[in-house]
Amino acid sequence: MAELSVAKIIDVLGDVAVKQLGKKINLVMGVEEEVENIKDMLETIQKMLHDAERRRLEEPVGKWLEKLEDITYEMDDVLDEWNFKIHRAKNEGTNQNARMQPTLRNKKIKKINERLELTLEKARQFNFITSGGISDSQDFQRIITTSIIDESEVCGRKADMEKLLDQVLSESSGQGRKRVQIISVVGAGGSGKTTLAQLLFNDDRVKKHFELKKWVCVSHPFDEKRIARAILASLEESSLDSLELEQLLQQLKTTFSGKRFLLVLDDVWTEDDSKWKPFKDSLKDGAPGSVILVTTRSHRVATVVGTTHTHQMTQMSDSDCWLIMQRLAFANKSGDLCKKVKRIGQKISEKCKGLPLAAKTMGSLLRFKDTVQQWQNVLDSEIWQLEEAAVELFPHLYLSYNELSPELKRCFSYCAVFPKDHVIVVEELISLWIAQGYVRPRRRGEHLDLVGLEYFNNLTMRSFFQEVQKFGTFDEYEQCKMHDIVHDFAQFLTKSECHALDGTGRNSSTEIPAEIGRLIHLRHLDLSQNRFVALPETICDLYYLETLNIYYCDKLSCLPERIEGLVHLRHLFNIETPKLQTPSCIESMEPPPNLDRLALTSYPGTQLPSWLVKKSLINNLRKLIICEPRNISSLLALWKLSSLEELALVGVENLECLGKEFFRSSFSTEVVAFPNLRKLHFGSFQNWKNWEDLSEDDEEVAVSIMPRLEEIKIYHCEKLEILPHRIFKKISSLKNLEIRYCFKLWNRYSDKTGDNWIKISHIPRVHISNHYYFQPDYPH
Repeated sequence: MAELSVAKIIDVLGDVAVKQLGKKINLVMGVEEEVENIKDMLETIQKMLHDAERRRLEEPVGKWLEKLEDITYEMDDVLDEWNFKIHRAKNEGTNQNARMQPTLRNKKIKKINERLELTLEKARQFNFITSGGISDSQDFQRIITTSIIDESEVCGRKADMEKLLDQVLSESSGQGRKRVQIISVVGAGGSGKTTLAQLLFNDDRVKKHFELKKWVCVSHPFDEKRIARAILASLEESSLDSLELEQLLQQLKTTFSGKRFLLVLDDVWTEDDSKWKPFKDSLKDGAPGSVILVTTRSHRVATVVGTTHTHQMTQMSDSDCWLIMQRLAFANKSGDLCKKVKRIGQKISEKCKGLPLAAKTMGSLLRFKDTVQQWQNVLDSEIWQLEEAAVELFPHLYLSYNELSPELKRCFSYCAVFPKDHVIVVEELISLWIAQGYVRPRRRGEHLDLVGLEYFNNLTMRSFFQEVQKFGTFDEYEQCKMHDIVHDFAQFLTKSECHALDGTGRNSSTEIPAEIGRLIHLRHLDLSQNRFVALPETICDLYYLETLNIYYCDKLSCLPERIEGLVHLRHLFNIETPKLQTPSCIESMEPPPNLDRLALTSYPGTQLPSWLVKKSLINNLRKLIICEPRNISSLLALWKLSSLEELALVGVENLECLGKEFFRSSFSTEVVAFPNLRKLHFGSFQNWKNWEDLSEDDEEVAVSIMPRLEEIKIYHCEKLEILPHRIFKKISSLKNLEIRYCFKLWNRYSDKTGDNWIKISHIPRVHISNHYYFQPDYPH
């Protein structure tokens, strides 16, 4: 995790030097040598960090990394203060404030410099291998698997086994299937993927069905020659050691061609299609019904190998976990003790949360516990605090963790701050990652939220998150959970950094102290569900604040006057604050210029606020939700929001006609309406009857309307009679049209015949339903 923080400090140190030169502010006056020395030392340490992170589970190395992380946190705070001084000096038009208390800053820099020197000296004792010097064979120790298994020791996998066996045999016997089928077994580390593959490989029905069977442990790295030799071993009499990859692949092609085979590739990690494709091509001439069975922790790997069917591992029952545990724990124990600790043991098995490896680890631990109190102590302990977990359980999870980029490692470990079994709202999680500085764009202008979502999807594909569900206006809000054992692992990684408290509710504070303005490092501030009537003006001193959440602050009557000065504020969550929901109040609370998401809920005015289409928002706002603006009858000027990507309009009760002004008052080739809009949703327009279409003259104008729009959803608009066919024809990018619970539209288009249907049939996916559609939450 230090990899990310060290890289960030090196980047910012260079940036501070540039700012100081450009703005002629002496921020490092008297400590220039120390600052340069810090940068040099961090660059030296950075080259060791890949090896150090790989060895984090070694206690001395882990402690060294923790000390390094402490130093980077302190340095990060100093850099925050430097940048804040630049901002303050600029606003006050003087450089005097930028030189305040230079002695204090000098002491901090010199202290950091001294600590870093000691840290670098300590690093030499570990003989870390620098970047580029670590061969793949030196990576974390991996277990080499075989096909041999004692089936009598396997519990709770009968249903999984039958389901997978049925899939393998049906894929193999399917009529008309000429190509080799690829079945992937996907699940987290320790979930029993290899065990399941072993059971299948040794089943008598499989033995009879396939002409050739072969088991290969692939693991990491994906060594093409080694894997090819392993597949051919025992099938070829001649020596394979001297053959090059080309010759080995030709041997594979000859050996497997025309034969029905089962090839099990266990523990596959590579996501490099160029390494996998030659193997796939050399095996493609197997007889119909041939199957390649892949086990992997990653859905990304399953995609790369060209999976035709995925078998997702399921959690074992608590009773099956207990069976695994007691077989190990009760070995050579007296029957009397077994009876006394049985109930405690069953409760411990529940903590395994269906993970077989966790059950084996706990069983091995309890084998050496000979009193009821010792068993009770295990039950009362968190798994991540148990020494045995660090030795036997977490190394298996560390294999997946060690494959992550520095950014993904930090994002994953941060999740230790949530309580176990907590429902995590993905959008909020991403905003917290951004606030911590973990989300780093790869190119200028890349939206941090999209990068953060990519991080989340990456972690989900690798089984770090589960129970992922979508909800909300655009079906793009997501929520998820972490498996308890995965959460234990995150807590283990961050045991010296954070502690999660289980609890619900809020403080119900009536006043926010003015001293909050001193927390200049604050990025994310959640004040939701409190009862204060005002926010102190000092909140506007939080220069770095990116997210402010005032959900359900029903007594709050005004926002600070200087709130537009929060130049980094990107998210302002303001729902169920009725005293702020007056037209004059909303008109006066112009949001900061960098806001990229905005939701107006129960908006009371007859016109949208004028600041909505000011230049600052036009250039930055990406997502806009307008929910239940009951007094609005037209939607003028929204087309000016040139950066807008997602627009949801819900509950516009007074609107009867959506006129052409929605796309501009007149059509020309000079200005494009909604140039970046990708998703457009209309919901619960109770009186909407007419969506004005283009005239024949308008249609002749070579004008672009929403050139990037991909999706339109219309639901609960019962009175809308017809769609604007000419407008839809102009939107060549439109891929998905979804209409739900709109009676008149359903009557007109649902039979998918006739002139009306023909006018929208060019859209690739059209879904029309008259079933009741449960309206999503707006917004979240």
